[in-house]
Amino acid sequence: MENNTVNRTYLEIPAWKRDTALFWAYFKIAALVVGGGYAILAAAQREFVTRRQWLTEDDVVEMVTITQTVPGIIACNTAAYIGWKIDGWRGAVSAVLGAIFPSFVIILLIATGMSALSDFFSAPATRGAFTAVTSAVAAMVAVTGMKMRKKTIKNLDGAIIALICFSAITFFRLSPPVMIIFAVVAGIVLESVYRRKSKTGESDK
Repeated sequence: MENNTVNRTYLEIPAWKRDTALFWAYFKIAALVVGGGYAILAAAQREFVTRRQWLTEDDVVEMVTITQTVPGIIACNTAAYIGWKIDGWRGAVSAVLGAIFPSFVIILLIATGMSALSDFFSAPATRGAFTAVTSAVAAMVAVTGMKMRKKTIKNLDGAIIALICFSAITFFRLSPPVMIIFAVVAGIVLESVYRRKSKTGESDK
């Protein structure tokens, strides 16, 4: 079931507790989720929309739009967006720190020559586990995409733009930023056409 209501009781929580919750929530997401930025996006949607009800599905759609159109890593961009929504710049910093800390620690340990950790990641069983987890993550991302589809594709024009972008990225290997620019231009043009038709119809009456 879609969640379009926000539990505003979190505003009654002291700011430092909200920041701590943001840090640990993103720490757990970054530490346990395998599969990159889109997988973290799906996990964040489940954590902050479904479980905590601090954000709505509309917030997730807005978050995806913003994080796809600005430079940077998706995981950090989503952390900054959610943190800012919940507690301004302090929330953004807390969430971003939580998102980068697990990877920082693991890479630091490997770089300093912790051979046991390197052997663990190179073991066949570990590689097999990561392969299986990645498949599960793909399903999570697909579910998140289907939920977003219901919120974003509301008419035939939206469906056509989505199909064009999907085909261009999948079959012609066009860059996602290029297709985002295409979608922005297409939306502006369509809105201008509809406004002009509306004005023409009113003047004819």
